[in-house]
Amino acid sequence: MKETKFNILAMPAKMDEIHATLKGYWEKDVWNIADPFFDEYRTEKWNCKHKVINFSQIKSGIKEETKYFFAYRISHKTLRLQTAVHYGTVLNSLAVFLNKIYPDIISLTDAAYEKLLMQWRSHLVSQEIRVSNKQYVILVNQLHLFLQSIYDDREEFEKDIWDVRRIPGTRFSNNDAHYSLSFMDIPLPFRQLTKQYLKMRAGKYSFSQCGHDLFSLKLFFNFIHKKYPEWQDIKSLTRKDMEGYLSWHRSYTAGYAKIHVDYLRNLRTFLVYIQSAEYPEAPEKSSVLLLFDEDMFRFPQKTENVIRYIPEGVLQQLDDNLEHLTPPEYIPIVVLLRASGWRASDILNLRYDRCLERTAQGWWLCGDIPKTDVLNHRVPIADEVAVVAQAVIDEVRETSTLDNNPGHLLFVRLDGRRKGSPPCGRLINDSLNHLAKEYHIVDDQGQLFHFKSHAFRHTKGVELINNGMDILHVMKWMAHASPEMTLRYAKILDTTMRKSWDEAMKNGLFRIDPSGKAIKIDPSDIENEDLIEWEYIRSNLDAVRMPLGYCMKPNKVECKHQLNPCLTCRNLCTTPDFIPQYELELMEVKVTIERGRSQGRTIWVEKNEALLDRYEAILAVLKEGRTHHLAGKKGREYVGEERAHAGNS
Repeated sequence: MKETKFNILAMPAKMDEIHATLKGYWEKDVWNIADPFFDEYRTEKWNCKHKVINFSQIKSGIKEETKYFFAYRISHKTLRLQTAVHYGTVLNSLAVFLNKIYPDIISLTDAAYEKLLMQWRSHLVSQEIRVSNKQYVILVNQLHLFLQSIYDDREEFEKDIWDVRRIPGTRFSNNDAHYSLSFMDIPLPFRQLTKQYLKMRAGKYSFSQCGHDLFSLKLFFNFIHKKYPEWQDIKSLTRKDMEGYLSWHRSYTAGYAKIHVDYLRNLRTFLVYIQSAEYPEAPEKSSVLLLFDEDMFRFPQKTENVIRYIPEGVLQQLDDNLEHLTPPEYIPIVVLLRASGWRASDILNLRYDRCLERTAQGWWLCGDIPKTDVLNHRVPIADEVAVVAQAVIDEVRETSTLDNNPGHLLFVRLDGRRKGSPPCGRLINDSLNHLAKEYHIVDDQGQLFHFKSHAFRHTKGVELINNGMDILHVMKWMAHASPEMTLRYAKILDTTMRKSWDEAMKNGLFRIDPSGKAIKIDPSDIENEDLIEWEYIRSNLDAVRMPLGYCMKPNKVECKHQLNPCLTCRNLCTTPDFIPQYELELMEVKVTIERGRSQGRTIWVEKNEALLDRYEAILAVLKEGRTHHLAGKKGREYVGEERAHAGNS
């Protein structure tokens, strides 16, 4: 199977377009960025030692392509002048490399993409140029992809590198670092099969998921191609082949067990689909006989302690130092992340013309949640947060145009490579972690805290739960697709327990002594955390005193047996001999009621008052010298008859 190439017939027309663009100043081989010609593209003042871009050493043909790359992107403001100058420092080294390794090519696209990059990296090492100097690798990478895109006029699905922004209906986040799916690493015999499968997936799943699918298939097909270089399909795939792949895969993903399983699940989904869709290249053996359930490791569910929320102490340190976050444009992003609990992609997807709404109830943050397909989602925000959002709205509205911000984004790059797109999400994490390092933001153990933007979402979920919000309301707030995700936040933070404990102390706390009497506790005497937890439970649950302990059911759950079921039983028979016991019980219940009133426990008081009424009613009967027995003589005779009948049968 031959490698697919773009339409070579389209190149002459594109070359004419390139020459037509390179007129006037663009035609020169040496550009001085300080020249007034570039004033209209200069959006900021900056100091830079190198202000000249010199193309003169690059061979003809590639020189025009390179100048066109710079001219096109500078004029369209997708390449900042400062960045262009940094790229310009690479051109001499690139000219030396091309003259040495590719002396006969007339277009950079004549060199295979992966081979070119590999040889370029080797050349940099031989010249003692650090590959970590990003502009050296980035320029060649972007230049080659740019030229491929302008020469290749085929449908996107026919190309070996897809730009998902050009595929209608594809779901991707505006804050992604890149937007391409490259099939160049898929062996040629399986490349078309992979494209066909990803074409189907791209219409249903996110760009991120498609990227995971592609990487999973890259691992699998490279393993198979190395083992069976003559295969043009996977019809003959067997369980033995899969066992060999599983063994290799475990070694490849050592230390990344969760990723290991995700890749295998993606592979199994692929095998199941191509068999169900009757792809001619599909394995003849059923997919259920190729990959087994036991091949997929099962991981224990994450406990509440694994949820990556941000401790209150860290949040306080962040608040104290947020003004120092750089660049300052990230500050309102962090403010909205904290206030809303939305994903970073949701915040970066906000539109300045409809993200803030004022009603009689107050301010609302409004936006779409692409991940769960929730449109015009709204959550309430404080006035202070609304002021921050409004300031950003006013600024971006003034500077936005249809060219630099066609999507009306609230957070947007108005020039450079990401013109019209929001900042890259990972850069916000990097900025927060730089702040943590510079201002020593540490956790409760004194360790430097590592920020991830998604932790703000977990923190908000836990905060809402701990503030008493109904679980269904939290689910709606977070725009979760299922309640299982929301239930992960249903935990009680230690700080919340401590606050509840402090609040309970204001009303007085009690310990039950061995005789069953309530003894007030001096908080300074309490050192045992178990006792603190017990008092916290008692102040939040029913804690009704039973003959042998306390009932710990939630307040709102009814129980017919909680208040001594014998008192309502028809078969309870008690005589005046039990008057002392009932008087003692009355005293205990009255003490319990008074304690409940002092702590504001309405339900507790009501239920014990009901118990008190029953005790008093029975005691009144006993003090009249009568017997208390609801069933009476007739009931006893009926029960006796029943027992006699049961004995005769």
